[in-house]
Amino acid sequence: MSDETDHSRSLVSIHTMEMATALVILVFATVVMVSNYELGAGWDSSGPQSGYFPFYVGAILFISSAGILIGELMKRKRGTVNAASFVDTGPFISVLRIFIPIVIYIIAVIYIGIYVSSAVFIATFMVWLGKYRVVVAALYGIGIAVVLFLTFEVWFLVPLPKGPLEALFGY
Repeated sequence: MSDETDHSRSLVSIHTMEMATALVILVFATVVMVSNYELGAGWDSSGPQSGYFPFYVGAILFISSAGILIGELMKRKRGTVNAASFVDTGPFISVLRIFIPIVIYIIAVIYIGIYVSSAVFIATFMVWLGKYRVVVAALYGIGIAVVLFLTFEVWFLVPLPKGPLEALFGY
């Protein structure tokens, strides 16, 4: 199988994604309705209770997503399913090339702080996707992290997640 053929293969159909999205919204709407019903979704002597408006927004979402789900199930039964591709392999891989490093960055912020994580993240993307030299990317990454540190920690006095390196400097 050639590389071009592999990147044009469909991963999921529009019909499948419409059903999955409707199910996710249905579950979300159910959670919204239940939690706001417990808060009080009615009307008392002083007016609407705190869960009144969110409960009915959840109800509207529930009805809408149930309608979409029923419609998609009826299309399947009639055989009129939209089998067109929602996403192909190539574009999905492109999204993963950005998504996975962002997840790693978010996890790194927890353990080594936002400034070191940002420096590494910026430098890595500059080398990997921008094809910059490692030295140039490292200087930019460190420079941007230092500017962010000075801006938030020193000038605006806004504490952001810090790691062991900042602790060495007394922050």
